[in-house]
Amino acid sequence: MLHSIATVSLSGTLLEKTRAIANAGYDGIELFENDLTISTVSPTDYRNLLAELGLELVGLQPFRDYEAMPEPFKTRSLDRAKRKFELMHQLDTETLFICSNTSPHTIDSLEKAAEDLYDMAELARQHGFRIGYEALSWGRHVNTYHQSVEIVRRANHPNLGNILDNFHISALNSTFEDIYTIPAHKLTIVQMADAPRFDMGAMHLGRHYRCFPGQGSFPVVEFLKAVQSTGYDGYLSHEIFSDEFRSSAIEPVAVDGKRSLIWLEQTLNQTPKPDLQRLEFVEFTTTPDAQPDLIDLLANLGFAETFRHRTKAVSLWQCGQVTVVLNRQADDYAPNTVCAIGFRTPDKQAVAQRAKQLRYDWQERSRSPNELDMPASRGIGGMLYYFIDESAGNAIYDLEFDPTGHTPTGPDALRFDHIGHTVGHDAYLSNTLYYRTLLGLSVDESLELLDPRGIVYSRVAANGSGSIRIPLSSSRSQGTSSDQFVARSGSGIQQIAWHTDDIFGLVASVRNKDLILPIPANYYDDLQAKTDLPDAQIAAMQAHNILYDRNESGVFFHVYFKEINGLFIEIVHRQGSYSRFGEINAQVRLAAQARTRT
Repeated sequence: MLHSIATVSLSGTLLEKTRAIANAGYDGIELFENDLTISTVSPTDYRNLLAELGLELVGLQPFRDYEAMPEPFKTRSLDRAKRKFELMHQLDTETLFICSNTSPHTIDSLEKAAEDLYDMAELARQHGFRIGYEALSWGRHVNTYHQSVEIVRRANHPNLGNILDNFHISALNSTFEDIYTIPAHKLTIVQMADAPRFDMGAMHLGRHYRCFPGQGSFPVVEFLKAVQSTGYDGYLSHEIFSDEFRSSAIEPVAVDGKRSLIWLEQTLNQTPKPDLQRLEFVEFTTTPDAQPDLIDLLANLGFAETFRHRTKAVSLWQCGQVTVVLNRQADDYAPNTVCAIGFRTPDKQAVAQRAKQLRYDWQERSRSPNELDMPASRGIGGMLYYFIDESAGNAIYDLEFDPTGHTPTGPDALRFDHIGHTVGHDAYLSNTLYYRTLLGLSVDESLELLDPRGIVYSRVAANGSGSIRIPLSSSRSQGTSSDQFVARSGSGIQQIAWHTDDIFGLVASVRNKDLILPIPANYYDDLQAKTDLPDAQIAAMQAHNILYDRNESGVFFHVYFKEINGLFIEIVHRQGSYSRFGEINAQVRLAAQARTRT
């Protein structure tokens, strides 16, 4: 299918938007008339610019409050349409988009709506134009596609077709089965959007919180599957009303929109997505002056420096199945921050191919025969994501590193549980798209976490087995933990959680107990009141500052360590099939961390 986007989806002037759309690789553009109205460019000059950029003007929109109106409103609207048709001749576009009526004067009659749209389509035919009609989810009488499709069917005019916008369909939780029955030639255009599942009216959600497919929680693939079944092969287009996009840089948003359409079609066509099997390492940038804090924490958890690079100031600290890389020569990052993470995959070339299709930054490492083949993608915000062949086994470090002879003292079963990625609010949606489209991870719905200074939004990206879990967090509230971290270090990994099979034993083995984040006694008093845990167990948890959660699937124990440059380590112990992250304790943790910063 061809790809287009409405100018209303982006910030900036009409000319800035149009050039960004062309640079992002779209085939066409929907012109939101107000963008032209406030511009100094003439319709003819704009038509010439589109021809120069190789963009088709897919349609002019929106034409509002037309159908099922009494006189004199209908006649006035037809006169208004004639002027729009003159404009369309100047612009060299053939389609006018009409949305369902929201006027208090409109009549609740499908038959009247069909008659009026027939008259409009007949007028359009005389100009060689077509009319597309869609149901707004907040239309006064017509607010579902079932109604709008029936109106188009009753009108029965060859120059009248349906606009299907999945936002308006999914915002009302409508099902898709009737889409399968629509003839392909009666589909004028298909518009794609996504949105979070916020508890608010469709109008407010639609005018402020739409986003690109893959960034929200709507069933976008299922919708497009229904459209594909009709045989439709026209434009897939974006019409996105978003406060976030209106305040963001134009070019990156335009490219994200293009990526989302590519991902949609890849998913629909069952193109194999990258298979990331597990997290191999996290890499810190540090300095000789800054590293003692980090090394002290690692040593207290039983890590040992097991390998040193032969030619670089880089070493490996390992414990169980966990590898931490300390890089003392990466000057582009703040000390003691994560500059890279590594994933194991059976096919890194598949990741490379997808990165290039989606126009993500892909870097093939220039290497000698004695260096590991480890390409990377530079993510949103600059962190590197490395990809290592699963077939390389456990000897991948032997090419570049020499063993030190030091042996870890921590648990052999220690492994990565999850890593928390914190980003600025303007990068939350882009990172969501990155994890879903390039890395092939599923992304769940956003949750609100209460910080003493405001709200933190968090959602989890994960692979199918759960061996990779990445909570993605952001905040618009000034002074929250997330906000302070981004202000200090930029977007990056703020949390690293490792799993142990014996959390009480591991915490007891920590020599420097001052490294552990203290939890107030009130928490354990409350735990005693609302659970049936034995008093002795709660006392042991309090002695070790261990927190607790449970659900129908299992039990979760976890403990936090004090922040280092805003980053913190968590040790977790899952029992049963518990798959969450102890979100119920997030407010306790955030408040405790805030106290340690004062």
